[in-house]
Amino acid sequence: TWLIVASAQSGEITVDTLGKLEPNLAGNIVAIVSSGLIHVVFSLAKPQNYDFKSMGEIKMLENDQSGLAEEDYQESVLASAKMWIQKWGWAFTIIMVIIWPLLSLPAGVFSKDYWSMWVFISIAWAFVATFVIIWLPLYESADTFKGIFVAMTGMGSKAEPVAKDQETL
Repeated sequence: TWLIVASAQSGEITVDTLGKLEPNLAGNIVAIVSSGLIHVVFSLAKPQNYDFKSMGEIKMLENDQSGLAEEDYQESVLASAKMWIQKWGWAFTIIMVIIWPLLSLPAGVFSKDYWSMWVFISIAWAFVATFVIIWLPLYESADTFKGIFVAMTGMGSKAEPVAKDQETL
């Protein structure tokens, strides 16, 4: 597709015609869509019908269930969590993929000020996402980092022996 579009658009195939945006876009779209289509066709032709029961049979390397109560492993709690994730996941997807782009349609061709506003929103979004993605996990793991630091520097009390069922393999 990439070569065909380059040839049809410019009448020849050269490094310059292959480097233009339209042939690259056409080639990428065909690659992405065809791989998705191949996946769907083969999945429908020969489905695996995997039931995920074997996932529960996988032995954990560490029996670390800290931070979760016993009731967090019940099917009703897991089903409720799955519903919450699906509800908010679909809502966010619809907002970001459909509603957000529709908000820019009334503007038509963006003026410089309108474009600046969207750039500002994008940069603000990136900073907030960066903060949440990087700093929130670090904050949530602060006790672990503190424990590692104390253990490495020898500033804490002697560690308690690890119980036999908590040893790692």
